[in-house]
Amino acid sequence: MAQVTGSEDVYRRMVEDSEESWLLGLMAFAIVEEQRIEWMKHFAKHNGQSPNEVEVRNWYEQQPEGVLRRAKGEAENALQLFADEVLQEVLEFERQRVAEGVIVNEIRLVRRFWPQFGISAAGGFVSALVFAAVLAILAFVVWQDPSPVQIGREALGNAIKEQTSGPTPERQIDK
Repeated sequence: MAQVTGSEDVYRRMVEDSEESWLLGLMAFAIVEEQRIEWMKHFAKHNGQSPNEVEVRNWYEQQPEGVLRRAKGEAENALQLFADEVLQEVLEFERQRVAEGVIVNEIRLVRRFWPQFGISAAGGFVSALVFAAVLAILAFVVWQDPSPVQIGREALGNAIKEQTSGPTPERQIDK
């Protein structure tokens, strides 16, 4: 990595001077620093002591340019996986919320069903009762009331009787 002698240089190139997202730069910076810490642990294990500042600077200077590109790629992958996980959690939460809302609405509708059913049944019973009463009154009127033909016959029969027997006492008073 040209012009990189320490973590400050890596931070400047990955975060401050980068045209990409600062979060991506921070993730890439963290990946490079994780590699440095692993190298320091390895160095301490094999040499019996932690590396000094000169050895750490040499490690930075010996890193090829591709280290930063790989770190950005790994950071991009990590952020994409994280975004996918968050998206799945949000979608699952929303699915549960919608399902619970549907279930609650159905329960509310069931609770409203019985009062509505009672009102509808009572309305149906009252309307059937009113219809039966209207039919009974109509039947009574039809059976008790003479037909127009019968009224005509009776009037004609009374007129014929009057002509043959003379005026009735009621007719005489009217004249």
